[in-house]
Amino acid sequence: MVDWHGASLGFEGLTFDELTVSKQSQISITAKNLLISWSYLSANNLDIHWQVNQSETVVDSVENVVDTATDNLNQSDLDLSLIPTIIYWSPKTIHIDTLRFYEQDKKQFDLKVDISKQQEAIQLNVATNTQEIAQLSATLLVNQTASRFDIQNGLFKTSLKPFGLENSNLTLPFTGWVSAHQLALTTSDNASISFDKANISDDLLLGSGTGHLNMQLQSKIPFDSNKLSVTAMLTVNKLNGIYKSSEIKSVTGDVNIIVKDNRFTISTPALNVQEVNMGIAFEKLKLAGSYSASFKAPSKGIVTWKKLQADIFSGSVFIEPSKLNLAKLPQQLNLKIKQIQLKDILAKYPTEGLAGDGTIDGFLPITLLKAKTKSEAAFELTIKNGQLTTINQGYLQFENSALKNYAQSNPNMKILTDIIKNFHYTKLQGTVDYANDIAKLKLNIQGSNLDVENGKAVNLNINLEENMAKLLMSLQLSDQISEPVRKRIQARLKKEASK
Repeated sequence: MVDWHGASLGFEGLTFDELTVSKQSQISITAKNLLISWSYLSANNLDIHWQVNQSETVVDSVENVVDTATDNLNQSDLDLSLIPTIIYWSPKTIHIDTLRFYEQDKKQFDLKVDISKQQEAIQLNVATNTQEIAQLSATLLVNQTASRFDIQNGLFKTSLKPFGLENSNLTLPFTGWVSAHQLALTTSDNASISFDKANISDDLLLGSGTGHLNMQLQSKIPFDSNKLSVTAMLTVNKLNGIYKSSEIKSVTGDVNIIVKDNRFTISTPALNVQEVNMGIAFEKLKLAGSYSASFKAPSKGIVTWKKLQADIFSGSVFIEPSKLNLAKLPQQLNLKIKQIQLKDILAKYPTEGLAGDGTIDGFLPITLLKAKTKSEAAFELTIKNGQLTTINQGYLQFENSALKNYAQSNPNMKILTDIIKNFHYTKLQGTVDYANDIAKLKLNIQGSNLDVENGKAVNLNINLEENMAKLLMSLQLSDQISEPVRKRIQARLKKEASK
């Protein structure tokens, strides 16, 4: 069905105030202020409404519909031998101010389109008419030998504000080709991404960042996400961020992304992080590993690492190469501690009148559990029978006003308080347990004070218990942390106080 209003013929060509071409219950194309001539076609508005005819899709099985549709597509390959003729007889220039496409009366896109032809080539320029501006330009060349269009000088530019990235720019120069049933694109070395701030989720906030992007994409036509193939590499340069209440400083390295067969893999050959501060600072963190999962269950993938280590308290912690299957919890990983300095721990977690020195090694078996929450991506950690031990001799000195008052009111404790004023130990070892935010430390310390009872050997057993979540938050609030982290901690404390 064709319907028009306000048609006229002049020197410029044939004009319509409004022209509608439709097929009942399936498609309707309406153009307003349409001008058609041998060399030029323009329209202020071009609206395309597509409706799926439900009555024709009621068949014995969905599989039959899919198979039939696929067969029809395979039988209707685009005959590119006709393209030069079509290009020859089409207008030299096409301009559409607003091209809107609706599916089931829901608007899918709103574009401004400019097309110009040069022999067997087409210059295409497309831009969105929305607040989130995106621009696409490319030169399409007819390749009759390969039955496709070759794409040259492609350029895609957009903001990533809909994904939570403020003042962001994505620039993708590309080349490639498109046939009746397939699309292939490759970006050039100048592809880049930049943003001032990124609200990825309620837990993850990124600061300003820049990076370079290399990407290869292959897709079936019509688009099928299950058969999409993407290979990309992102170079990150000094990216800062916040995860929950932990501050992340200066992330640098390469991140590889692969999408294939409805799965994705994110990997890095070498990622360096200057510091992760969660109340205790992990410095010079180095990571080499990957995460692979399906799009249907993105939080139930497999984590694999070849290197995972960091400096802490002048020593280091690391996890030997291994992997975790998050779909089969609980899973265990073993954290090893090397040459942590006791004086650094006491400096970070000061107690009045307490000083000491020594070097500690350890081993913490960490079990990863599914958290008792509604979130699919939430996990809990537990530690059972972790081991700490000194690798050389050291000393502890503990004397303050509270301890003196305690000794005066309890004479039986005077010898102990005298001993720990300057206690030199030959052995210090302990066990660590952690669950539900509560850490329990059992210490056994053997040594003597040469100034008390002729240096008689002493065996001390000490039990300590601490709410680690509250301790780490208090340590962060006492540090020079960023204002966003401070606000997150204060909001969490306020929420817990209201319970």
